Amino acid sequence: MDRRIFRDLCILIAVIVIAAIGARILAKGETLEDYASKNSSTAFASSETIESEKDIPPKVSEHVQNDNTAPETKPEETPPSSNDRTVYAEGFYYEPISDDVFKRIAGISYPTDCTVPLTDLKYVVLQYIDFEGNTQNGEMICGSSIAQDVVEIFYELYESGYQIQSIKLIDEFGGDDTASMLANNTSCFNYRVVEGTTRLSNHARGVAIDLNPFYNPYITYNNDGSVNISPEGSEAYADRSVAFPYKIDENDLAYKLFKEHGFSWGGNWNSVKDYQHFEKK
Repeated sequence: MDRRIFRDLCILIAVIVIAAIGARILAKGETLEDYASKNSSTAFASSETIESEKDIPPKVSEHVQNDNTAPETKPEETPPSSNDRTVYAEGFYYEPISDDVFKRIAGISYPTDCTVPLTDLKYVVLQYIDFEGNTQNGEMICGSSIAQDVVEIFYELYESGYQIQSIKLIDEFGGDDTASMLANNTSCFNYRVVEGTTRLSNHARGVAIDLNPFYNPYITYNNDGSVNISPEGSEAYADRSVAFPYKIDENDLAYKLFKEHGFSWGGNWNSVKDYQHFEKK
């Protein structure tokens, strides 16, 4: 080996050794490994922080809504609790007027000027035998004071096979009493006046029921001896001396049941005859 190269190599090695000894002295005898073992939290803080931040999603303000988010919807209406429902028999019960039922009657049988509190009314569910002999589910709204009478009476009618063509809320006929009678629909509550007057009907308080009205018409007598029969087309059933199906008279089961429950019958009135009508004041 060339003497000059050998000399330079020796000088380089000496410089490295001297630098290592100097670094050891400045570090007070600690190696990098010794330093790391004494300061582990500091030595690894950077990498742990980066990893944890990577796992946490960026926080989004709870007040900011994405443009694609569906608009908030109104919670479903809460029906009356089972504790508010009075069950007389299977398929026969009554309960307070729910929000859903009120939506169906608001502005129709229950107009904006109605003075009857909703708490004075009950929604009634019952069953009946239609004119074809089939069991149907019916509904009506009545005054709270007669709700128990209604389920008891209509349960007895159902058990006896008494036929009723239809029991629907009069709101399905736009609150039109004449339309309901023409359809031979049995109904109760309707905030309206007595036909031909400005006086509120007892239907307005939900304490009067019209049963099979087409076959049991409403008859008024005029001073000139003429009569008005409602609904139109039911004239054949105004003569109560004639026997025909669905006729209500004092031998009829419905008449007997309503009378037992303290109702009066419009067929016994003098100035008018309302053969379909039962009411309890």
